[in-house]
Amino acid sequence: MTSGQGRRPLDPSHQDYIELAALEHDLLHAVGGQMLLEEKLRSFFRSAIDEVIDTARSGRFLFSQLEKTEKTYLGTKFEILLRDWLQVPKGVILDLRIGDREVDVKSTTAGHGWMIPLEAIDRYCILLAIDEAKARCAFGLVRARPAYLRQGANRDRKTGISAAGRDNIWWLASDFPYTRNFWSLIPDESRLEIIACPGGTRRVAMLFERYQEMAVSRVQIVAIAAQDDPMRRVRRNGGARDILAPKGIAILYSEYDREIMTALGLSFGYREFMSYAPKTAAEASLLRDAGHID
Repeated sequence: MTSGQGRRPLDPSHQDYIELAALEHDLLHAVGGQMLLEEKLRSFFRSAIDEVIDTARSGRFLFSQLEKTEKTYLGTKFEILLRDWLQVPKGVILDLRIGDREVDVKSTTAGHGWMIPLEAIDRYCILLAIDEAKARCAFGLVRARPAYLRQGANRDRKTGISAAGRDNIWWLASDFPYTRNFWSLIPDESRLEIIACPGGTRRVAMLFERYQEMAVSRVQIVAIAAQDDPMRRVRRNGGARDILAPKGIAILYSEYDREIMTALGLSFGYREFMSYAPKTAAEASLLRDAGHID
């Protein structure tokens, strides 16, 4: 993982500058700009990892509980979700087709670098990296020129980007904070108490009342509700909002409440929930006028 945070383009004198600047332009156009890219990144990895953990069916909560094969599969999961996010087709040879370019997607969850297959050498690659313990990620672009790669290959005839070769990566985001797994932030006894609480609506309400201003992925709401139509356990008319609104606690959803969450100074990702109790009369008025508190 590189040091620093945010966008770090190559120097204009770099031999790959023009090509990677064009690729970045097409990527940012697809996602709606740098701000929306970063908003999505906060939840992109969280949702993918949570889907593989699959708390609702597996009874697991943490990345560390995944099998080795599941951690390997995450690379494929990231590729599939990235293709859907960018709304681009699969390439003929490589993973994606962005504009007139074929682009491979390489990821690492263990900090050991990215493995580049023969067919991707001298081609464009999107590089993804996560550190789940720190909830930090990176999103970069590179043209995998032979000069940037390590000498030699493994049994699958793959090689990696050398230490010096990393200087040729164009970072759209580096050492960037993504949404933490909230199960890892609460005591074990609280985790078990929430899961043991009878009724999906009561479980959701307990979570949001106890742990405010903490982003919770839609995937985890499904796990906590553990019932048909899990989103109903959040909404008004019988959901957790009916329990918490009279207590002055709002449950906000980034897809509908982005402007309010931004006004409150909250950091959130795509399709994430967060509870919030107003700290000032102005905040209370804002949330009351929007129907979030009584």
